[in-house]
Amino acid sequence: MIANTIGGTGHMTGPVVQAGNIRGGIHFHPAAADLWVRPEQLPRTVPVFVDRAAEQRTVTAALDAGRVPVLVGPDGVGRTALAARVLRAHDEPGGYLVADLRPALGRRPDALDVLGGFLRALGAPLVPDRFDEARGLWRTLSGARRPAVLLAGALDGALVADLLPSARCRTVVTAPAHLDGLVSHGAVHLDLGPLPTADAADLLAALAYRPLNRGDRTGLDRLVEACAGLPFAIGLAAAQLQLDPDLTPAHLADTLAGPAPDSRSPVEATVQDALDHAYARLDEARAAAYHALGALPPVPVDAALLAAATATAPATAATHLTALERRHLVTAAGDGPHGPRYRLPGPGHDHAARIAVTTDDPDAADITLQRAVRWWVAGAEAAGALTSTRRPLLPPDPCPDGPAFSGPDAAWTWLEAQERLVRPLVSAAARAAHHALVWRAAIALWPLILRRRDYPLWLWLYREALDAVRQDADAPPAALRQTLNSLAIGLRAVGQHDEALVLLHEALGSADTDPADDVALSRAQHLHDIGATRHDAGHPEAARAPLEEALRLRRELGYARGVALTEIVLAGVIADLGDRSAALAMLRRTRAALVGEPLEAMRALAWTGRVLTDAGHPGLAGRVLGHAQDAAEALGHVLWSARLREWRALAVEAAGRPAAAHQLFAASLKAYTAAASSSDVRRLARHLERLTDPVGRPLP
Repeated sequence: MIANTIGGTGHMTGPVVQAGNIRGGIHFHPAAADLWVRPEQLPRTVPVFVDRAAEQRTVTAALDAGRVPVLVGPDGVGRTALAARVLRAHDEPGGYLVADLRPALGRRPDALDVLGGFLRALGAPLVPDRFDEARGLWRTLSGARRPAVLLAGALDGALVADLLPSARCRTVVTAPAHLDGLVSHGAVHLDLGPLPTADAADLLAALAYRPLNRGDRTGLDRLVEACAGLPFAIGLAAAQLQLDPDLTPAHLADTLAGPAPDSRSPVEATVQDALDHAYARLDEARAAAYHALGALPPVPVDAALLAAATATAPATAATHLTALERRHLVTAAGDGPHGPRYRLPGPGHDHAARIAVTTDDPDAADITLQRAVRWWVAGAEAAGALTSTRRPLLPPDPCPDGPAFSGPDAAWTWLEAQERLVRPLVSAAARAAHHALVWRAAIALWPLILRRRDYPLWLWLYREALDAVRQDADAPPAALRQTLNSLAIGLRAVGQHDEALVLLHEALGSADTDPADDVALSRAQHLHDIGATRHDAGHPEAARAPLEEALRLRRELGYARGVALTEIVLAGVIADLGDRSAALAMLRRTRAALVGEPLEAMRALAWTGRVLTDAGHPGLAGRVLGHAQDAAEALGHVLWSARLREWRALAVEAAGRPAAAHQLFAASLKAYTAAASSSDVRRLARHLERLTDPVGRPLP
């Protein structure tokens, strides 16, 4: 018997291999799916929850029966608190996902954006650019992960229907009115009214957290009546009682009581009056912070962002946020890279925005927004400088108080925490006509966009930036070129080659007429992408000339990494044109030049294997592609891992092993599906359909 021996070190994260003699080290790398973190997006559990026992039983019974309960009632009645309580009562294997479907900035949520957030939370690194494919992937992954889902504040039944997960997932919807179109999807509507007086008084007393005597109880009943039994208004009132020991429930009830104006419903009047009273008790500094939150879009805000918006110190902003939370004017929204984040609840944001517009100087809200977005863009530029290997065509906009980072890891942590702020902040800047902030944000966020490969966000962001840079009379030509180029790369990735080429030729034309000394770098980039786009579109003969010109320019500039990148693409073109020996020689030189660039070195190795297959060396190609796949998985690059399985399958098929090729094609298809690459999925399906066994029968 031969003993199993390992001559090197072993680093194993789960799998174990038994073999004879192993003379090197063993390194297992987890698949991307193994890195998934169970999402916990439900609001924090309410520490005091009274009544609603019958409603909880009704919602739970509907969920157990596979139905979709829709909790209906006005803002402030406690729909979300009840839904979260019921869902959290079950330990869901896939965690908890939440989408806020209330309109923001006057626009209703886009279904593809919401699906993108869900898919990334479930571990999908990419989001399809087509809605039907994103919805299909969402239902597939949700069926596998089985998260509980809360769709909050819905106004549109059709939107909710598009967002429903697999039938295996427990799902609750909250809405201000009935969504009749959901009945055919298994919806069961439950109307929520105000809390009964006794329960509302118990909630108020518990939240106020102070001893009460008989006189206080009478005042509590009156105060509950003034709050219309709405948990939201009760929370605001309780905060005032807790923070002001001299304030009695009776006095607060007298302040809130009064007829509602004709233009408001009694519920709206109650909530607004409670907000008005809570706001009136703020000191000047806290009130200014509240105004600033209303001037910003409804995004999670930490002390650093609020400090930038208000031109104060972060420590000061943190005390303001803590004080506003104690008064129930803001709610906790998780942790960010600069500490806890907070947000104004729905009615609260509308209230703060109205006050910011009507109370302050007419330009104050706009100045607040501009300060905050400029700070945020400066942070993105600083983070991008540490995380991107792309040569910048523009210097950053100096912002001395902007975020600073200790290194690339800290920069990545900050950048990835900003993803949910991109659309709201960029949209707000665009609506306020701060054009330079819009296109600067898009250019600065390039590392995040490239890493996440959320193509709907990618295309949206750079279309917004292109519109902004065209409207900005002071924008330098380099801003236009970089925006055109970034948008074109995204379009190429989703197969829209014609539009990508139009934009790239516009960028090249701008470079050709720009007298700046450093324009050669820009010309080389545009020529490289024109060649790559033509190659991707299936026209290698038209791709060669622009790539060779880009290679010449990059060599003259001494841009070694750019030379290697162009050589990888050019080698693929030369191979497709039939000169595989020259292509292999170029790839060997390229790999030698890419020491310290593991991703690009992996790409060069992958193309080497692909060319070897086409050159009639499938055995050698399979081994080379296997090494490239190991490198891709070590880097956590899901899309390249899927592509390399496909290329290995082609090599194995060329070696006359259709059954093994079928297995690899199937594994590649599964990986492409997880990576949300729709055009690749269709191509792999065609590969599987055409494969047959040695006697011509379709393989299973």
